[in-house]
Amino acid sequence: MNAVIALCHFCEAHGPCAIFCTQTLRDTKLEDLSLEQQQQSQQKSCSSCNYSMGRNNNAIYSRDTESGATFVSTKVAVLPEVANLVKQAAVLSLSNGTDATKDGEFVFFGDSARGHILSHTFRLSDLQARGYSQLFSIIVLMKDKYFLLNIKPFLAEHLKKVSTELQAAARKTKETEESTYSERQRRLSGAQFLMHTSRSLLELTGEEHIFAQLHSHFSWLLLAGSRFLTEHVTFGNLPWLPPQSSGRPPAQRLTYNSSTLPMIESIDDPDLEEFFSLRHLKSVVRKEEFATVCYCALTGVKIVVRGDPRKTFRFMVCLKKLLPEPMHNLMRIDAQHQHSISSEYKIISVSNDIAVPMASNSVFRIDFLDKHVNGHEVSVKWPGELPRKLPDLMVKLLKAVEEKNFTELVLNKQTKVLIEEWKNKVTCLNHAKSTSVQGKLKKVLGVQPHDQPVINYWGTHLH
Repeated sequence: MNAVIALCHFCEAHGPCAIFCTQTLRDTKLEDLSLEQQQQSQQKSCSSCNYSMGRNNNAIYSRDTESGATFVSTKVAVLPEVANLVKQAAVLSLSNGTDATKDGEFVFFGDSARGHILSHTFRLSDLQARGYSQLFSIIVLMKDKYFLLNIKPFLAEHLKKVSTELQAAARKTKETEESTYSERQRRLSGAQFLMHTSRSLLELTGEEHIFAQLHSHFSWLLLAGSRFLTEHVTFGNLPWLPPQSSGRPPAQRLTYNSSTLPMIESIDDPDLEEFFSLRHLKSVVRKEEFATVCYCALTGVKIVVRGDPRKTFRFMVCLKKLLPEPMHNLMRIDAQHQHSISSEYKIISVSNDIAVPMASNSVFRIDFLDKHVNGHEVSVKWPGELPRKLPDLMVKLLKAVEEKNFTELVLNKQTKVLIEEWKNKVTCLNHAKSTSVQGKLKKVLGVQPHDQPVINYWGTHLH
């Protein structure tokens, strides 16, 4: 995300100013920047503005290996033209014109010349400051006005978490100081407490690595913001794009019968959703079979799951996550008749007393066994073979499942994002008026030949 995130405060000596800036560097190398000279030239005398970042007092930086972006945090923005914009934004952010007196407010202001700013103001407790608090703000500076407006709910949610975290740490420091000196003792002690002295954020929060934590928060916001909302090149007016809704998604369109209704009702609880991720599929089948299951679900190979509904139901719910919501009607849970297998359903579960077809290139069979055989509870049969090069969607899904830092809830969110991304790609391709236009769209959308099986299957059901 091409933006700068800065922490600002109102200094008693210097007025409103930015004290910590994080920005993304893509074409500029760290070696080309004179960080030490820049930061020393901007040093100020008061302790609240002149603080130490830790071992390296000039900058904190991290790198995203996937995108190649470098995130740099410094006391002053590393690029001079950006530093001037941040300085102006800090003044406006903490001025009365933006109603900075209200704690926790979000204000949007700016123009095309000075950039567009989302400002979040808040106060931190400080027994040695005027009014026993210091005024801070976090600003997001960006040139793209509409992108910033669209992503505002996402930014507001997470900036609020950052400010709440800082306030909690400052409140803890205040409580510690109050327990040491009562209010009467502070009044009688004279200059020590009556003299208003400026203190740095490190002193206010008592956190030794507070700036490293802020760098982590701001870097993640810059990275996640670019993935949360992306811009696409389109041609002309596209009235066929479905309207976006911020409300709760519609109920899942799973077909079921009365015997599975209690299980359906229990899984509709959002608090239980995190227990049903793709990792459940991987825990049931062998490692090499997990990739095969995902490929068949994504490309339209009929999957027949046979066994006790109490065992197959959760497996089916996890398979549902591999398809976009408009295609969930292609699933049939606990079918009661054999004719359901020969119908248009692509993923179907049946009980043991219903005959099912033999495994073939077009039929993938999973049988849940009554007893474990060789340590496995299922028997998987499919004579087909995976292609040498897998679809990009499947590669990213497998990578997400293997990511150890992802909790079940995070994995579910990542799975949904990837499925929605490719659903939108297929929808765009479906509305291309000619083969040549479709070819251009594939280049823009990053669709490769090995993605064609997913495009062919989804394209027949997404309109």
